[in-house]
Amino acid sequence: MIGPRPAAARSLRADPAVPAREAYTAPEPVRCDLPISSAEVRRIASRGYPLWESIHDMQLRNRRITLAYSDLSCRLADLLARRGGPRQANWCTYATWSSRTIGTWIEDGAPSAGAGPRWVPGVVRRLGARALGWLVARDNGATFRSLAAGNRYVFLEIGLATSIFIETFSLPAGPEGAEEQWRRYWKCIEGLLAELSDLDPSWLLTECPPPADMRLGLRKYFEALQSEDERERAQLVLAGNLLMGAYEQRRVDGYVTVSLALDTGRAMRKLVRGRFDPERSWYQVPSALWARLMSRFLLLQTPDEQLHVHRPLPPPPGEPMWPDDLAVVTLPLAQALLTRYDVSDGHAHRRRVKDWTSFEDRMNYISSLFRSRQQHAALFSDPFPPEVARDLLAGILAPDARTPVPPGELAGP
Repeated sequence: MIGPRPAAARSLRADPAVPAREAYTAPEPVRCDLPISSAEVRRIASRGYPLWESIHDMQLRNRRITLAYSDLSCRLADLLARRGGPRQANWCTYATWSSRTIGTWIEDGAPSAGAGPRWVPGVVRRLGARALGWLVARDNGATFRSLAAGNRYVFLEIGLATSIFIETFSLPAGPEGAEEQWRRYWKCIEGLLAELSDLDPSWLLTECPPPADMRLGLRKYFEALQSEDERERAQLVLAGNLLMGAYEQRRVDGYVTVSLALDTGRAMRKLVRGRFDPERSWYQVPSALWARLMSRFLLLQTPDEQLHVHRPLPPPPGEPMWPDDLAVVTLPLAQALLTRYDVSDGHAHRRRVKDWTSFEDRMNYISSLFRSRQQHAALFSDPFPPEVARDLLAGILAPDARTPVPPGELAGP
């Protein structure tokens, strides 16, 4: 959505001896194929340093990540539904549309001048679009570069765990039984997490959350595979989604805070140095107010909705707020997780976000989003047309395949 502005961007490098960013050349993208395997996840994540990469390289990777999430989402949903019943949206289903929305912020172009509330004069909307364009592109695009870095690493980490899950549990358990199959799977993931902890600084890693949520989340998916009861299976998937969502949101905390920082350059420098900690000075108050203001402009784009996160979450189009299987939650773990994260207390107007940099605010919204749309079939739609998907798998970013900016993208409060 926002193109690079190298001439106006303030450098994030304090050392003039560092070579110019223009000298950086990203590796050529490697062709990938469907279905997405664990090897393909590694290829798509690829090498590269987000602060020096071109918009083209970041956008191409982000779209390939979106495409891969979509494939993993559908295959995991089919695997979990193999005993019958509707497809249940899993963590990768929501990640598909989150990643696609992030792509609109990395887009090489200007925001739509016509976007915004209809009652706002056109000249005001155009000025608002230019102002938002400057805010996103300032400090070498720290806002969208931090989002791209977070999306890339989460894909590598959870995308690998999901692809290996599908590869493992698509096969019969064998004579050793399902529990032994699970034990071998988690031992593989423990090794993977240890491997990823040794990645070099070009990945802009944040502090790793405790793996307990990921382990328990994947375990709930495994238990859903074994369940013969449709309602129980739906609630096990919900518990898995909430646990995986909490793990992801703890992982991206630093990236999100950079993207909504008042001084994005200062915040990004702290992230680069691996010393991202909350502000403890007078600067904390204006930063918090700025994050709340910017949170009012955030939305999640799905195939049939534009969800402004600062507004109360509506029911899915043409459906009740909760699917029948999740209207009354009886699984103790799912009850505990909803008690922990959903602080709306049953009030529709509280299912919204005030400050997207707050983990609690994000999880409050996410918990209702996951529960309400777990059986919403539209979420399994393809994120790109077939011809665009073919180009992306080949490593080609078609110039006419821009991610559309939907009407109302820049709508105010």
